Amino acid sequence: MILCIDTSTELSGVCVTDGNRSNYLSFDARHASEGVLEAIDSVIQKAGVELNDLKGVLVIKGPGSFTGLRVGIAVANQFAHQLNIPIVGIRTEEFYQNLTDESDFFYLQTMNRDQVYMVGLDSFQSEFPPQIVSVSECHHELSSLAGVQWLGQLSEAHLDQFEGINRTKDLISPDLMWNRLVEATKFTERESYDLVEPFYGKDPTITKGKK
Repeated sequence: MILCIDTSTELSGVCVTDGNRSNYLSFDARHASEGVLEAIDSVIQKAGVELNDLKGVLVIKGPGSFTGLRVGIAVANQFAHQLNIPIVGIRTEEFYQNLTDESDFFYLQTMNRDQVYMVGLDSFQSEFPPQIVSVSECHHELSSLAGVQWLGQLSEAHLDQFEGINRTKDLISPDLMWNRLVEATKFTERESYDLVEPFYGKDPTITKGKK
Protein backbone atom coordinates (compact mmCIF):
# COMPACT_ATOMS: atom_id res chain seq x y z
CA MET A 1 0.00 0.00 0.00
CA ILE A 2 1.16 3.53 -0.79
CA LEU A 3 0.45 6.57 1.39
CA CYS A 4 -0.49 9.63 -0.70
CA ILE A 5 -0.49 13.14 0.75
CA ASP A 6 -1.75 16.45 -0.63
CA THR A 7 -1.83 19.49 1.65
CA SER A 8 -1.64 22.28 -0.90
CA THR A 9 -4.40 22.02 -3.54
CA GLU A 10 -8.12 22.69 -3.47
CA LEU A 11 -8.54 18.89 -3.40
CA SER A 12 -6.30 18.37 -0.37
CA GLY A 13 -6.52 14.97 1.24
CA VAL A 14 -4.74 11.72 1.99
CA CYS A 15 -5.14 8.32 0.43
CA VAL A 16 -3.92 4.79 1.04
CA THR A 17 -3.96 2.73 -2.14
CA ASP A 18 -2.33 -0.18 -3.88
CA GLY A 19 -3.25 1.21 -7.30
CA ASN A 20 -6.54 -0.67 -7.44
CA ARG A 21 -8.41 -0.24 -4.18
CA SER A 22 -8.10 2.91 -2.13
CA ASN A 23 -9.28 4.73 0.95
CA TYR A 24 -9.38 8.50 0.61
CA LEU A 25 -10.20 11.34 2.99
CA SER A 26 -10.26 15.04 2.14
CA PHE A 27 -9.61 17.96 4.49
CA ASP A 28 -9.27 21.73 4.35
CA ALA A 29 -5.74 22.67 3.24
CA ARG A 30 -5.96 25.79 5.39
CA HIS A 31 -5.90 23.53 8.45
CA ALA A 32 -3.43 20.96 7.16
CA SER A 33 -1.13 21.23 10.16
CA GLU A 34 -3.96 20.11 12.43
CA GLY A 35 -5.71 17.71 10.06
CA VAL A 36 -3.17 15.74 8.08
CA LEU A 37 -2.01 13.32 10.78
CA GLU A 38 -5.56 12.65 11.93
CA ALA A 39 -6.60 12.04 8.33
CA ILE A 40 -3.71 9.62 7.77
CA ASP A 41 -4.63 7.69 10.91
CA SER A 42 -8.25 7.49 9.74
CA VAL A 43 -7.53 6.18 6.24
CA ILE A 44 -5.02 3.63 7.52
CA GLN A 45 -7.57 2.29 10.00
CA LYS A 46 -10.31 2.30 7.38
CA ALA A 47 -8.07 0.38 4.98
CA GLY A 48 -7.40 -2.22 7.66
CA VAL A 49 -3.64 -2.00 7.31
CA GLU A 50 -0.73 -1.34 9.64
CA LEU A 51 1.99 1.27 9.21
CA ASN A 52 4.44 -1.52 8.39
CA ASP A 53 2.25 -2.46 5.41
CA LEU A 54 3.10 0.84 3.71
CA LYS A 55 5.58 0.38 0.86
CA GLY A 56 6.05 3.98 -0.23
CA VAL A 57 4.95 7.60 0.12
CA LEU A 58 3.71 9.88 -2.66
CA VAL A 59 3.44 13.60 -1.92
CA ILE A 60 2.65 16.72 -3.89
CA LYS A 61 5.75 18.93 -3.75
CA GLY A 62 4.37 22.06 -5.43
CA PRO A 63 3.97 24.66 -6.58
CA GLY A 64 1.52 25.61 -3.88
CA SER A 65 1.14 27.54 -0.67
CA PHE A 66 4.30 27.88 1.40
CA THR A 67 2.75 26.56 4.62
CA GLY A 68 0.70 23.83 3.01
CA LEU A 69 3.64 22.39 1.12
CA ARG A 70 5.97 22.45 4.09
CA VAL A 71 3.44 20.69 6.32
CA GLY A 72 2.68 17.92 3.83
CA ILE A 73 6.27 17.34 2.79
CA ALA A 74 7.53 17.33 6.38
CA VAL A 75 4.97 14.66 7.30
CA ALA A 76 5.71 12.62 4.17
CA ASN A 77 9.46 12.75 4.75
CA GLN A 78 8.99 11.69 8.35
CA PHE A 79 6.92 8.64 7.39
CA ALA A 80 9.45 7.65 4.73
CA HIS A 81 12.37 8.08 7.13
CA GLN A 82 10.81 6.28 10.09
CA LEU A 83 9.45 3.37 8.03
CA ASN A 84 12.51 3.28 5.72
CA ILE A 85 10.36 3.26 2.59
CA PRO A 86 10.73 5.10 -0.74
CA ILE A 87 9.26 8.57 -1.16
CA VAL A 88 8.41 10.34 -4.41
CA GLY A 89 7.43 13.98 -4.85
CA ILE A 90 5.23 15.00 -7.76
CA ARG A 91 4.57 18.42 -9.21
CA THR A 92 1.12 19.94 -8.86
CA GLU A 93 0.59 19.94 -12.62
CA GLU A 94 1.14 16.16 -12.67
CA PHE A 95 -1.56 15.83 -10.03
CA TYR A 96 -4.03 17.80 -12.12
CA GLN A 97 -2.99 16.11 -15.34
CA ASN A 98 -4.13 12.81 -13.87
CA LEU A 99 -7.49 14.25 -12.82
CA THR A 100 -8.78 14.18 -16.37
CA ASP A 101 -8.76 12.10 -19.52
CA GLU A 102 -8.40 15.27 -21.58
CA SER A 103 -5.05 15.98 -23.25
CA ASP A 104 -3.28 18.98 -24.73
CA PHE A 105 -4.18 21.57 -22.14
CA PHE A 106 -2.46 24.05 -19.82
CA TYR A 107 -2.03 23.98 -16.07
CA LEU A 108 -2.45 27.44 -14.54
CA GLN A 109 -1.96 28.54 -10.95
CA THR A 110 -2.12 31.97 -9.37
CA MET A 111 1.23 32.96 -7.87
CA ASN A 112 0.45 36.54 -6.86
CA ARG A 113 -1.78 39.42 -7.93
CA ASP A 114 -0.06 39.88 -11.29
CA GLN A 115 1.49 36.52 -12.17
CA VAL A 116 0.54 32.92 -12.83
CA TYR A 117 2.47 29.67 -13.04
CA MET A 118 1.89 28.30 -16.52
CA VAL A 119 2.89 24.98 -18.06
CA GLY A 120 1.77 23.25 -21.25
CA LEU A 121 0.91 19.56 -21.06
CA ASP A 122 1.10 16.79 -23.65
CA SER A 123 1.58 18.35 -27.12
CA PHE A 124 2.14 21.82 -25.58
CA GLN A 125 4.89 20.62 -23.23
CA SER A 126 7.92 21.34 -25.41
CA GLU A 127 6.79 24.81 -26.46
CA PHE A 128 5.51 25.89 -23.05
CA PRO A 129 7.76 24.59 -20.24
CA PRO A 130 7.04 25.59 -16.61
CA GLN A 131 7.30 29.36 -16.28
CA ILE A 132 5.95 32.28 -14.31
CA VAL A 133 4.40 34.94 -16.52
CA SER A 134 2.16 37.94 -16.17
CA VAL A 135 -1.57 37.34 -16.31
CA SER A 136 -1.86 39.38 -19.48
CA GLU A 137 0.93 37.46 -21.22
CA CYS A 138 -0.60 34.13 -20.24
CA HIS A 139 -4.03 35.20 -21.49
CA HIS A 140 -2.49 36.39 -24.76
CA GLU A 141 -0.71 33.07 -25.31
CA LEU A 142 -3.82 30.98 -24.62
CA SER A 143 -6.07 33.23 -26.68
CA SER A 144 -3.85 32.65 -29.70
CA LEU A 145 -4.43 28.88 -29.54
CA ALA A 146 -7.79 27.84 -30.99
CA GLY A 147 -9.91 25.70 -28.65
CA VAL A 148 -7.25 25.43 -25.96
CA GLN A 149 -8.30 24.36 -22.46
CA TRP A 150 -6.82 24.93 -19.01
CA LEU A 151 -7.03 23.31 -15.60
CA GLY A 152 -5.68 24.44 -12.27
CA GLN A 153 -6.02 26.88 -9.43
CA LEU A 154 -6.70 30.50 -10.20
CA SER A 155 -7.84 33.20 -7.79
CA GLU A 156 -11.29 34.72 -8.25
CA ALA A 157 -9.74 37.82 -9.80
CA HIS A 158 -7.77 35.76 -12.30
CA LEU A 159 -10.76 33.55 -13.09
CA ASP A 160 -12.60 36.62 -14.31
CA GLN A 161 -9.73 37.50 -16.61
CA PHE A 162 -9.68 34.00 -18.14
CA GLU A 163 -13.44 33.78 -18.57
CA GLY A 164 -13.11 33.45 -22.33
CA ILE A 165 -10.70 30.48 -22.14
CA ASN A 166 -12.25 27.01 -21.81
CA ARG A 167 -11.70 25.30 -18.48
CA THR A 168 -11.44 21.51 -18.44
CA LYS A 169 -14.42 20.21 -16.47
CA ASP A 170 -14.39 16.46 -17.13
CA LEU A 171 -12.65 15.37 -13.92
CA ILE A 172 -12.40 12.05 -12.13
CA SER A 173 -12.57 11.58 -8.36
CA PRO A 174 -9.42 12.20 -6.28
CA ASP A 175 -9.22 8.58 -5.09
CA LEU A 176 -9.19 7.27 -8.67
CA MET A 177 -6.63 9.92 -9.55
CA TRP A 178 -4.32 8.70 -6.78
CA ASN A 179 -4.72 5.15 -8.12
CA ARG A 180 -3.50 6.40 -11.50
CA LEU A 181 -0.52 8.16 -10.00
CA VAL A 182 0.50 5.18 -7.90
CA GLU A 183 0.26 2.86 -10.91
CA ALA A 184 2.46 5.24 -12.92
CA THR A 185 5.08 5.82 -10.20
CA LYS A 186 8.10 3.60 -9.71
CA PHE A 187 9.07 3.23 -6.07
CA THR A 188 12.64 2.01 -6.28
CA GLU A 189 13.95 0.03 -3.35
CA ARG A 190 17.33 1.28 -2.18
CA GLU A 191 19.33 1.55 1.01
CA SER A 192 18.82 5.28 1.49
CA TYR A 193 16.29 7.78 0.20
CA ASP A 194 16.48 11.39 -0.90
CA LEU A 195 13.91 13.36 1.05
CA VAL A 196 11.52 15.51 -0.95
CA GLU A 197 12.08 19.26 -1.11
CA PRO A 198 9.20 21.68 -1.76
CA PHE A 199 8.98 23.35 -5.15
CA TYR A 200 7.38 26.80 -4.97
CA GLY A 201 7.47 27.50 -8.68
CA LYS A 202 9.72 30.51 -8.25
CA ASP A 203 13.11 29.13 -9.15
CA PRO A 204 15.05 31.72 -11.17
CA THR A 205 15.68 29.15 -13.90
CA ILE A 206 12.00 29.04 -14.83
CA THR A 207 10.99 32.62 -14.09
CA LYS A 208 10.88 34.93 -17.08
CA GLY A 209 12.86 38.12 -16.81
CA LYS A 210 15.47 36.69 -14.42
CA LYS A 211 18.91 35.33 -15.14
